[in-house]
Amino acid sequence: MTAIDEDAAHDRRYQELRLRVQQRHAAVRALADADEAAAVEVADDEVAAVEALVAATDQLLAFEDRLPVLRDLPARALSFQVVRASALATLLGGVLIVLGIWQGPLGWVWSPIVLVMAAAALRTATLPVAPAAGAHRRQRYVSAGCGATALLVGPAAMWEWPAGLLLAVVHALCLAVLLELFATLREQE
Repeated sequence: MTAIDEDAAHDRRYQELRLRVQQRHAAVRALADADEAAAVEVADDEVAAVEALVAATDQLLAFEDRLPVLRDLPARALSFQVVRASALATLLGGVLIVLGIWQGPLGWVWSPIVLVMAAAALRTATLPVAPAAGAHRRQRYVSAGCGATALLVGPAAMWEWPAGLLLAVVHALCLAVLLELFATLREQE
């Protein structure tokens, strides 16, 4: 049995157990409601035990519902750091192009790309990261691509201007995908 099969079997077993707990919880709650409606004489300690069981089960089910989010918090923290680092990388890429323009290997033709990179750095720095158990991983990957291409635009343009232009286009595409992800997430909320 492969690891994927084991994970699938574990997930099926977990879902079966969870369903059984939910069914028993509903049955106990129905019994408690029926006892109250019929005014059946039940010892106070039995009623307290059933109420404690129902309360504990409610807490367990609520915790299980939050478990995917709790497990994903460290990955979201990494995504947050990558998105912010990509903003810094984009800013540094813009500075490299400005240095290339100032020192002479690049012409003033590259100035609009610097403006786009500055706007991209500001927008990425203020971009909210998706919540845990959400699309933050996609934001992380696209942001990493955006930052990496931004860093490479200036040096590539100094050696071969078509390569620099191609990387600038890739950077703009990554930025567009990143902003589209943000807009999609905002609509889902």
